[in-house]
Amino acid sequence: MTKRLDLALLPSEAEGMGSDAFLVIDVLRATTTITMLFERGLSDLLVVDSVEAGRERAHSESRILLGEVGGLPPEGFDFGNSPAEIATLELRGKKAALFTTNGTRALLGAAGKGEVAAAALANASAAARWAARFEQVVLVCAGNSGGKRFALEDFAAATRLVQLIARESPGLELGDAAGIAAEITGYEDWIATGLPQRTDRSARLVAGAHHARHLKTLGLDADIAFAAREDTSSMVPRVVTYGADWALLEAVPL
Repeated sequence: MTKRLDLALLPSEAEGMGSDAFLVIDVLRATTTITMLFERGLSDLLVVDSVEAGRERAHSESRILLGEVGGLPPEGFDFGNSPAEIATLELRGKKAALFTTNGTRALLGAAGKGEVAAAALANASAAARWAARFEQVVLVCAGNSGGKRFALEDFAAATRLVQLIARESPGLELGDAAGIAAEITGYEDWIATGLPQRTDRSARLVAGAHHARHLKTLGLDADIAFAAREDTSSMVPRVVTYGADWALLEAVPL
């Protein structure tokens, strides 16, 4: 059962937080995509710190190559960073490599600090059950601009995870940012809904975030809608081994 829960609004904040486990959140779109890759049967996923490393490792290890720069797949990549697209694929038994602007870097930054897993609204309940295995947990928001700027959509997913983890672990002690996430109300008053079929606060936050507006200009509305849906997967992708510029993820349903 979790006794202490902290929230890092940027990856740099997590550097000074000792913990048993870290849940990395990049809801638009890396951790949503990663969750869906395993939901579709992927065997393992290599996340890397550069486009060049992705190309090299994918070629040498016969991996599907996925990712984005500026929201779109670089030249020669098999797929982008699109959870809506991934949800249509059959990936059973296959392996992949992934690079993204924010999410993969946040995962690599957390690797080695404790147990590390990927979380999003897509696997929120499963991620909360995973977190309950550890006494101390940190939620890490991947942010935007390479992890240098606050991302509203990641905070939205984090607020939901705080609620779910608190249900799994009564009497949970919350750090300051996690406490704000647990208590803040009134999202509807300052974030216009972009998803009429959903009225919950987290979905409104995701749809109204600056990064969501950028993705809309690229015609990626389907990814925004997909990322705002809760519990489309029971998979919890976790880091099983890592190096200086890579980490290998596997997943099991929870």
